[in-house]
Amino acid sequence: MVTVAVAGLLGVLILLTAIGVVLIKNPVYSALAFLANLCLTAILYLAVLSAPFVAVVQVIVYMGAILVFILFVIMLVDLGRGESTERLFSPRLLFALAVVIVFALQMLMLKYSAYMPLAKYVHAKDIAELLFTKYALLFELVSVLIFAAAVGAVALTKKRM
Repeated sequence: MVTVAVAGLLGVLILLTAIGVVLIKNPVYSALAFLANLCLTAILYLAVLSAPFVAVVQVIVYMGAILVFILFVIMLVDLGRGESTERLFSPRLLFALAVVIVFALQMLMLKYSAYMPLAKYVHAKDIAELLFTKYALLFELVSVLIFAAAVGAVALTKKRM
């Protein structure tokens, strides 16, 4: 029952941060909402699904690499602030809300950690074998997509110069 409640709360928060990514006008604040979304997704993997490897990969790959890449593209294209000066959320309020939510989730995880079932541990070797055999084409297509995004950002920047 507790796992269902935590999963429901995390699902609602993930949905709200995803809506924030789309609705926030400033691209940097939108990227911060995306960061909150990725954090909540990693917490979901760890707390509800008992998948520590997937949670660590979420943090390292998406938060460590992809989000830095997105911020680099934002700085390269120099979008600055959005066209509208009105704010949907105050950045300080959004940050304070994110801190309170993450703190509350950590407290819930500590309180109910004994009751959460542990899934069968999946080794990284098994995931790597699947990734580079069955899903090799998809893996390569994602790398082509990321490369195309980088080329597009450079092309947009060159036109402005």
